[in-house]
Amino acid sequence: MNDKGKELYEVVNNKICLLNEKDTLENKFGRFWKIACNLKSRQHDLRYNYADSSREFVEKYKDRLVNLRDEFVNNMEYYVEKCIKVMRETNNMRVYYAKTNEEAQEIFLKELGDNKVIYKSKSVEAKDIGIIDVLKKNKIKIKETDLGDVLVQLFDYILPSFQVGPGAHFTVDEIVAKIKEVHGVELEQKASAIVDYYRKTYRRELLNDVKVSLTSANAISAEDGTIVLGENEGNISLLTRATEKHIVVCGITKIVPTILDAVLVAKLQTRINNVSFNYISLISGPSNTSDIQGQSVIGMYGAKEVVVILVDDWRMKALKENLLYKEFLKCIGCRTCNYVCTASRAFGNIYASKYGLGATAIIRDYIHNGIEAAVKDGLFLCTGCENCYHWCPISINLGEIMKSIKKEATSMGLCPPPLKEYQQKILKEKNPFK
Repeated sequence: MNDKGKELYEVVNNKICLLNEKDTLENKFGRFWKIACNLKSRQHDLRYNYADSSREFVEKYKDRLVNLRDEFVNNMEYYVEKCIKVMRETNNMRVYYAKTNEEAQEIFLKELGDNKVIYKSKSVEAKDIGIIDVLKKNKIKIKETDLGDVLVQLFDYILPSFQVGPGAHFTVDEIVAKIKEVHGVELEQKASAIVDYYRKTYRRELLNDVKVSLTSANAISAEDGTIVLGENEGNISLLTRATEKHIVVCGITKIVPTILDAVLVAKLQTRINNVSFNYISLISGPSNTSDIQGQSVIGMYGAKEVVVILVDDWRMKALKENLLYKEFLKCIGCRTCNYVCTASRAFGNIYASKYGLGATAIIRDYIHNGIEAAVKDGLFLCTGCENCYHWCPISINLGEIMKSIKKEATSMGLCPPPLKEYQQKILKEKNPFK
């Protein structure tokens, strides 16, 4: 183990100490996350308002899901080209194909123009592509609209949190106290009172003041260029309608072959997470009307412009060079692998990166920032149990990807000392327990 390996080991070890120290932010999140994971994995067998359970739904469509992701990845260039063509020629969208994250950031700033405020829904893709960092660097005010992200912003919470429910770990008492501290408003200690407060104060702004909005996409149909967006709060519906310009930024792996595939992916995401997509939007271009003598005029009540920035960056390279994370191209971003992940349950938000919790976030950090970043994120906390593989609706083996990254780290002298000792016992004594 070299000096850098020892340094990274100490970083992770210090995080674990904070996790085990009572009432630290890491400790509080860790306790919440254990409970949340237990509840979520048990809920998977419940039916709620459906005839089948979430697990039965996944199994029913699993073969189709695996096949549609295989079909896209194996023919990625074809589907990207097809999707861009129909969006431009039929859907009246302005579409960019950015080969790198840096190119995507430049395009985004150009489309933002002189606007100093942007309203967004939660978007791991925006983090992955570096849009959030470039907005902060250019002092653009980011107005979160998903309540979980609004709360994260309210608390100025900088540690990783769950991508699907970023504010779920805050208690009602904490939120009420923080609203009083920041806004000087006293609320009843009820979740409904908090929701009502934001509905009365923030909803009016979303309906009247949004000039430019930012979303990602749950899926995009290459067949007809339709963007599919699922939500439960209604914020995305407002952002994509009550705005002058709607900008969609996402990786090319959000593309699927057909519109039915896109809706299935969105439905899968809501069912496997056991959260309700009360709204699923199908966006096929800016608003328009043909009610004046049949003349088609763009820009009626909804968005006047729909701008799509599709980003390649690492994706085509992973396919063509058969990189160790090639399988990651198939991920549909449901994030539910975290519920069953041994390391995620044990280590909460210290087995994580700036992209969120768990192995998917660590792999993203490895792709963008290299092996040392992955080690610092807790790479070696992964047990290789492969619970993620058996849970995943697409059958992606994240454990195998993590194992390959660990091999790379070990070859560079970044393996933690205890594991190095364990390895030496196996090599020298053929018994790790002596």
